[in-house]
Amino acid sequence: MHHSLQRGLSLVELMISLTVGSVITAGIVQLFSANSDTHRVMMGQSRIQESARFALDFIGRDIYKAGYLGCFSNAPTPVFFTAANGNNIPYEFDLRTGLGGHDAFGVGLWAPNLNGLPRTIGATNTNVFVAGTGINTNNIVSGTDVLVIRNTLQQDSEIRLAQNMLTSRGNISVLVDQNRGLAALGFSQGDLAMIHDCEKATIFHATGVTLVATPDPLTEQVDIAHSLDPTDAWRNSFLTLAQRNTFEDDANVSAIETHIYFIAPGTGQNRSGNVPLSLWKKSGTTAPVELVEGIENLQVLYGVSTDGNGTPNQYLRANQVVMNNVVTVRVTVIANTIDDVGGSSATSHGCGIQNCAYTLVGGALSAYNDNPNDANGRDGLIRRAFTQTFMLRN
Repeated sequence: MHHSLQRGLSLVELMISLTVGSVITAGIVQLFSANSDTHRVMMGQSRIQESARFALDFIGRDIYKAGYLGCFSNAPTPVFFTAANGNNIPYEFDLRTGLGGHDAFGVGLWAPNLNGLPRTIGATNTNVFVAGTGINTNNIVSGTDVLVIRNTLQQDSEIRLAQNMLTSRGNISVLVDQNRGLAALGFSQGDLAMIHDCEKATIFHATGVTLVATPDPLTEQVDIAHSLDPTDAWRNSFLTLAQRNTFEDDANVSAIETHIYFIAPGTGQNRSGNVPLSLWKKSGTTAPVELVEGIENLQVLYGVSTDGNGTPNQYLRANQVVMNNVVTVRVTVIANTIDDVGGSSATSHGCGIQNCAYTLVGGALSAYNDNPNDANGRDGLIRRAFTQTFMLRN
């Protein structure tokens, strides 16, 4: 009797093979998915750190310059104003203090309130030197602080006089880099600027800025007028630039900077179609710009030394301090991943739940939730709080 050899697989063997293959495939898919989730979380955490680093770096560099007035920074005499009808100085040019702030409390409340800020809401401009460049304070996120820093421009924007002023009523002659021309001044005709040496300083209205000569191949002479102009809202009240003596060729002319940091919705959208919050900054007479996306909270405390040794022993809110007594500024930002990375699953990667509490410089604070349609208050974002303390140099 002849028996044929079996060829191929039996049904049982085939089923076993398919089962084993399915298990292996499922394992590979699960491993890939886990690696993908881990990669997404790691990229999100990296983005958080980068965003926070940029935000604190921007803020810190301006805090270090707060109150800088050249060598006049340490002079005992106050700044003298000829411009803007005495002490009615435009917000963007007010150097009477190097720091300012608005502390958030409650819902939609700040102390002091935001009415004093340069504001542009629709077609209405308030406290704004250049129309259309103010902050829409309706967009500032409730519960977030506002930080204000003032100083004069440093280094190459600090322009030395070309010669002694024969009279404090005359034009101011300065020398600028020929390659940069009038841009080297840092201000234009119609702006307010400051002339200062180590003993005195005056804020004046530059009613004219004119190139008048080229004394050598590298420099140009610029004459700056400060005449009386009764048609200008910020006119000079009087011509005299100094209450005593005149400014000599060791004096400088500097542009004035005011920086305002705040949190507001950004200009873009994340992958879910939501608008992330961002850190914004308004500098001088320009319109606010979006600095860092994914920064959803800003909290500021001001360090004061009550025993006079220059070391802070108290940290207070903006409405609790005299700003000229501040020696350090402690800043906390909350950064998020912008896009959903799975934080809503309440994993150990981070807090993606609206009511998660963060310990900030001002106390515990709930994180902002950019997905109000989720009944559980989850938006899938990982968040971290970052705090840094900056010493004032001026």
